[in-house]
Amino acid sequence: MHRVADTTATGSDSIVQWLIGQWWVWTVVGVIVLVILVVLLLPASKVKASPDQPTTGREANEIALGYLQTQNDPTGAWNDPTASGVTDRVKARLVEQWGLQTRTDWLANIERLTTDRRRRDPWTSYLTVRAELGARLGREPKTKEWQRAIVEAGGDKRDAKTFVAAIEYLEQETRKAVGKKTFPPMSFVTTLDGYALGQAVALATWGVAIGHCTVEEAREIIHSINRTARTDFGSWHAFGLSYTVGRVMHWSDGRLSDKTFGKLGQGTASDFAAAVTEKRHGPWATLPWTL
Repeated sequence: MHRVADTTATGSDSIVQWLIGQWWVWTVVGVIVLVILVVLLLPASKVKASPDQPTTGREANEIALGYLQTQNDPTGAWNDPTASGVTDRVKARLVEQWGLQTRTDWLANIERLTTDRRRRDPWTSYLTVRAELGARLGREPKTKEWQRAIVEAGGDKRDAKTFVAAIEYLEQETRKAVGKKTFPPMSFVTTLDGYALGQAVALATWGVAIGHCTVEEAREIIHSINRTARTDFGSWHAFGLSYTVGRVMHWSDGRLSDKTFGKLGQGTASDFAAAVTEKRHGPWATLPWTL
């Protein structure tokens, strides 16, 4: 009996000693757990606004249309028409990246974004079919309904299937990141114009920072962009969805992989989530869509 007990005790001691010997494993596990707890418990960062510029009223409402672009390419507080965060280094990059060497170049870029709007004819056609179908049904068309309608309108069946799958996947991932329940009814992508229009608003403020225009002129341009956007979209969520999906589709050329959204859309979706969260001082959470 004693021998059995001794053997059991010895086995237990060995297990304890082995566990103690794996201290480095427990250290790594402890650090990982600590990081997870910190991420979960720390409050989400607040959206930064300039105290020198309005956060309510028409001017704030209109410049908020450029929120996702000014966060994607940080150049100052969301409500700052002077883009005061543009350093000399950032200015040089924007000039090179966008071709903003002259005022004429700057105006041409805004004109392109507000007219051509990065549109691709087949994509525009497929989304128009969805918009018309959704209007008739009074709800978001189902996958097969949309695909069938594209083919009936003369579209290629294989292209339709690929495009529909891409748009619906990006919508799903964006809604998941932002919060599905926050989206009002009929918030589905019927145009990718949100991306170009959001960029145009940001570009107007960069023109002030670079020296191509005054704040007053930038405000006038932003107002004009908003007159279009407020007609084309029905809510901040619909606009943000169009911007996010449009950005991913543009830079991926519509060719998606399982890493595409994480690389091109996750950051924008996170900014989108902040924009519609009142506790984080998101401007889209408090500013009405209707001007």
